[in-house]
Amino acid sequence: MFWLALWLTATVAICVLALLPANRVALHVKVVDAVSGRWHRFLPAPAEPVGPPIEDIAKSLRRLQQWLDSYAESRPIPGKATKVIATTNAYDRVLVEACRALQVPEGLDGTDGLDREAERLRMQSALVDAGLVLSARRQAER
Repeated sequence: MFWLALWLTATVAICVLALLPANRVALHVKVVDAVSGRWHRFLPAPAEPVGPPIEDIAKSLRRLQQWLDSYAESRPIPGKATKVIATTNAYDRVLVEACRALQVPEGLDGTDGLDREAERLRMQSALVDAGLVLSARRQAER
């Protein structure tokens, strides 16, 4: 019986408060603001993103892929070996950055040769599975 009386009292109080005219701001808006203001003090601050936006990382990966694909052609380019090495190093750095941004495991450090190329392909596949759009995948053989 006590709970019924308490429920009826609360219902009548809510109805009366809802029907009261409010001059400037509705009472329920004031209550919501007061409760949410106190509630937000207990919530942790939203995490700030670290590093560049994923869109910029994807754009850099696609640009570096295009350069590496153009260097793979058989036409002679002055300083081609230096450009391939520099672009491959930049591609690896951006690939690791993309993996960290999307929380994809990466293991490019400490690998070389075919193991490094296989790890690159694995990381590319994992990034595509994570939702990153790579326009054209690099070929394993150069």
